[in-house]
Amino acid sequence: MARTIAEIQQEILLEKEKHSELSVLTSTSKTAIWRLWVYIVATAIWLHEKIVDKNALLSRPHTLFWYKEQALNFLYGVDLEWRDGYFQYPKLSKEKIEELSVVKYCAISERLFEDIETSNTESLSNIISEYYYNQVGVLTLKVAKEGEGGNRIPLEGIELRAFKAYMNQIKDAGTQLRIVSNKGNAIAIELEVFVDPLLIYPGSDSSKGISNSGKSLSNLSVEPVKDTIEEYLSTLEFNGAFVPTYLIDKIQQIPGIELPILRSVIIDSDETGRREVVYNDIDSKSESPFFVPSSGYFDLEKSDLKITYKAYNLQTNPNFNI
Repeated sequence: MARTIAEIQQEILLEKEKHSELSVLTSTSKTAIWRLWVYIVATAIWLHEKIVDKNALLSRPHTLFWYKEQALNFLYGVDLEWRDGYFQYPKLSKEKIEELSVVKYCAISERLFEDIETSNTESLSNIISEYYYNQVGVLTLKVAKEGEGGNRIPLEGIELRAFKAYMNQIKDAGTQLRIVSNKGNAIAIELEVFVDPLLIYPGSDSSKGISNSGKSLSNLSVEPVKDTIEEYLSTLEFNGAFVPTYLIDKIQQIPGIELPILRSVIIDSDETGRREVVYNDIDSKSESPFFVPSSGYFDLEKSDLKITYKAYNLQTNPNFNI
């Protein structure tokens, strides 16, 4: 960013003080010849820096990060202007920009042509068909805004249409964009957890007609396993991967948890409600080491946690005596 004329002037004056041969220049008058020359030189340097900044901006390569940056700069209800060689918004106050900013989360990915596996016998038409079918060479932008309580939510219909128009206007010619803004994916997790009965309730307190299963003995308002799962899901970065192993590692660190066993993870993978089994320990199929939600995030309100708690006692439980 170009410095101001005043900043450049000040640097020249500071440099002048380092040279004893210039100590005779002591006049504080703005019209002193030597001060006028300082101003002229500072102005010339400022103009040069402005030109360099503009050229750098116009020649900047449009990487994936550039597209993400532009997506986050989107202002709802403001038209773009062609100025100084590129599309940009009119100058607005910081408060107005914050008010009109819609997109708070964005993730971008790209499939390359080289990702397609081809053989020497494949015809050109088949390769082209595969290219378009798998959306190779397309930038996929997943975006979301922020709702009440900081929850991630999709852009509304008119907001999404405006955002698509904005991205199509600023993108490079020939670039194909696929913009996704869907409701968060629902997730169902089933766990079997063996706990230390001195710290965590292993089952229901039938004498009181209430269930304290999984709650801390010292604080019944805390259910540490459930809280840990919800924290893990809510703190995943946008378009971050759900990793079953990482979740188990976090649960294992809870005081009173002796043996957490992940039984299954099922995710609603798209808007149609199609369900995908990510993890299931009773089948013979290999499990997914990680899973990225199609919307970029999980809807915690639609999450289903099924946790069975059992007391851990290696010495007296015959099931462990092999």
